[in-house]
Amino acid sequence: MKPVKEARRASFFRRHPVLQRTLIIAGTLLVLLLGAMVIADSAIKNPDQAAAFSKWMEQAKYGWLMWRLAVYGALTWGFVRILRAPGFRSQYRQPLMRIAAVSVIFAVVCELVLRSGTGAS
Repeated sequence: MKPVKEARRASFFRRHPVLQRTLIIAGTLLVLLLGAMVIADSAIKNPDQAAAFSKWMEQAKYGWLMWRLAVYGALTWGFVRILRAPGFRSQYRQPLMRIAAVSVIFAVVCELVLRSGTGAS
């Protein structure tokens, strides 16, 4: 006769998924913050390289504009795909439109800031 296996208890994070999500988000933000601090530290220690990078970013502004337009296009395509999805319920249309409107306003404000901040007219 085989011994009966005891039921294994679920792991701590399987029992507390909200805590797991919170820790993942906090860890991601911490890694991004540390990365930004390293970049800022290197820019302070090497101002000539930081100025050269800034100049390169200014020279490549239309390339970055094309990149941002491609990202905006991909996001728009994603919103349209979600709206036309077979299982999409009409009750989710209003919140999705609100999210899209706020996203468009945010993108427009960011583009205006970038345009005015680079000295373009």
